[in-house]
This record gives sequence, structure tokens and C-alpha cells, in this order.
Amino acid sequence: MYKFSGFLALALWFISASVEASQPKGWLYQELFGDQLWEERRVNVSARIQTGILANDNSSENVFPTGFFNLEEGLVLNRAEILIEKPLRANYKPRIGPFPGPTPNAWDWGFLIQGRYGEDFSRTYGFEDEWGINEGEDPVLILPQWFAKIYAPIGEGVTFQIGTWFTNIGNEIGAPVDPPSSFYSHPYAMLYGPSKHFGGLLSTQLPIDRRFGLWGVELGLVQGWNNLQDNNNSKSLISALQWRSSDMRTWIDVESIWGNEQSEGGVTDQRPFVAVSSSGKDLFRQFHSLTISQTLGEQRQWRLILNAVYGDQEGGDVAAGVENPPGFMITEDSQWYGVNLSLLWKYRQDLQLGIRGEWFKDDDGAYFLLPEGEYRSWTANLSWFPQSWLRIRPEIRYDRYKGPGKPFGGSLPNLFNGERKEQL
Repeated sequence: MYKFSGFLALALWFISASVEASQPKGWLYQELFGDQLWEERRVNVSARIQTGILANDNSSENVFPTGFFNLEEGLVLNRAEILIEKPLRANYKPRIGPFPGPTPNAWDWGFLIQGRYGEDFSRTYGFEDEWGINEGEDPVLILPQWFAKIYAPIGEGVTFQIGTWFTNIGNEIGAPVDPPSSFYSHPYAMLYGPSKHFGGLLSTQLPIDRRFGLWGVELGLVQGWNNLQDNNNSKSLISALQWRSSDMRTWIDVESIWGNEQSEGGVTDQRPFVAVSSSGKDLFRQFHSLTISQTLGEQRQWRLILNAVYGDQEGGDVAAGVENPPGFMITEDSQWYGVNLSLLWKYRQDLQLGIRGEWFKDDDGAYFLLPEGEYRSWTANLSWFPQSWLRIRPEIRYDRYKGPGKPFGGSLPNLFNGERKEQL
């Protein structure tokens, strides 16, 4: 049992690769492939590992939900992964938004294949959950992203990608903009949102005078939330509107997903929201996210990020069995919503400080492992890069809950009925 509080994440970037660079600079890439693979095929191969030590201030080893995918105290392997990518020559990065610069006038194509082993599993229903190699295992082996993308020099430039990819909805979307995110732990807003999708996504800049900023729009048709195998023969629609100021200091993103997400045939694998209709009725679900990011300071050393989310799920008419916790099955229309605010300060090139506060409310206990109520959390961390490929990131987080249940502590695997209303 660890008797200290907080989180410690050691992020080891074995290859410091920038997909927009003219040539990958990772030493292992050069050792294995030299210049030929990039010069002839423009393919980059990178790898990274993130591991952490987690502990809480109570007698339970259970750190859910503040540990996100991690459930127990101690040393955890979050991820050991490899990424094979052919980046796209485009003025628009799908899921991220438009960027300044001339509109490329030539067609281009690219792809990404990402393999991962670890506890950050985020399995895709109808895909990795059926792999025999993962049966009863933890950590697990998954392919969280695999997609192809195309750029067409039409209008202001159009990109299209198809396959399985991390969602573009929310502030933290799995994209290595700040690999992999500013904080080791994640907000409830990410816990309650979609993780990834299978389908297609169309992205383009809007033909608006750039003196008024850069405008981007995205539309996608997907299988739903974390699905490869369709659960109800009904697709979901994704939309996004993005605005960037001319100096790229201000970013505003509005993203949504709409669709019927009921589980048919009594299948309850599609968590965290489980709703079943005995008559086959469509059960509608929606989720929306607003993110505003502002960079401050002459050296752009400050960044303020506000994220607000709202979601709801139409209730079914099938209740959970006695073997499931209360609220496992959604039988009434349920809503969840919240807001989180982050402040990042780049003290120097190799040192960044971050603080985050969040308020989140699950009105009806929609999440299958959490009781209804109000959640508050405060997080602070320090990110130190002693080398370009290494990050050492101590973090401390305090969560407090107000409601009829006790979401923290308790014993595994029953995560619903805890023993405390707060956790450090």
C-alpha cells in the first residue's frame, strides 16, 4: 500500500517525431530505416510508452473513476504503442481544424495505423472485444486507430478519412497535439463522451476572408459510440464547426454527435450508457462539446482552455438484473453535463505547470458504474522534459462527490458501491 497522494506519470517518447517535419528526427527511426523510407514513401514510424504510479488516500486500492482506465493503485502500464503514418499534405488536420498557409493544389493521400498494449484499452465493440488474445487479460492489445485519408484541392481544400479513429468531440480527443495530453488524469467530460468511431469524416475550410479568421467544418457518418459492429442498424451523425483567429491565439470548437444508440437483443457490452427497448424502439442519444482556447503572453507561454459538455440518452424499458448495480440500465431519459477549466503555464522550454478545475453533474446516474450526483475535481501537475523524448509528470488530484451514493473507494470489481464521497 502506497502512503503518498497523487499521480506520477513517466512518459517516455522513444522517438520524437513530428509528422509535419520534412524528415523524422527520432534516433531509432534513423537507426532502423535511415532516410530511404521517408524520402521514397514519406512514411514515418514512431513509438512511445507511458507508465505511471497511482495511489489514493483511503484504504481501498480502487482509484476509479479518477484513474480513468486505470482501476487499481500501484505501477501501471498505460500504453506501449507504435504508430505507422503517412501524413497528409493539407491545410486542414482532420479532427483538429484548419491551419494557416496556402491551399495545396495537388491531390494527396495518407494513413495511420496505431497499435497499443496497455491498460488504456478503449476497446471497439465488435472488434478487439472479440479477440481471443485479450480474453480475461489486463493489459490488453488493441488497434485504437487505423484509417486512410485523402486530400482534394477543391475549393479551400477538402479532406476525407475512413476507418476507425479517436473522436473529434471534446477537448481531449486522443490526438498527440501535446503528447498525449496536458494532464495525466482525465476530466469527467472525457469519461462521459465517445472515445472513437468507425466511419467516415469529411473536413474543409470555409471560403471566408482570412482577415476574419480561419473557419472549418466537419461532417461524419459513423457506427455510433466505440462501435465497429453496428448495434442497431442506425448510423450516427457527427458535426463540428471550428474557428481560429488570424494569429492562431484563439480557438473555438463546437462539436456534436446525434444518433440512436440502443442496445438490441439485450447486448450490454456497449458501455458506458446501456439502454434496451423490448419492442425495438429507437432510443436517441446526443452529446455536445464547446471548447474555447486562448493563448496569452508575448511568448505565448500561457494557455487558458474552457470546455463545456452536455449529453442525454433516451431511456428504455428493460431494467437491470439483480447481478448488476443500480442504474446499470437506463430506463428514464437521462442527462449529464459539466464544465472544466484548465490553465497551462510554460515556465521555460522544458517545464510546464498546469491546473484544472471541473464541475460535472450526472442527473440520473446514466454512467453504468457511477451513482447519480454532482462531481467536482481539482488537478495540478508539473510537466518536466529533461530530454525531448522524456517527460516526467507528477500530478495530484482531489475529487469530491455530492449525492446519494459513494463513488470512491470500495473493492474491485464492484466499482459502483464505494465507501467514500471524496478521493485524493
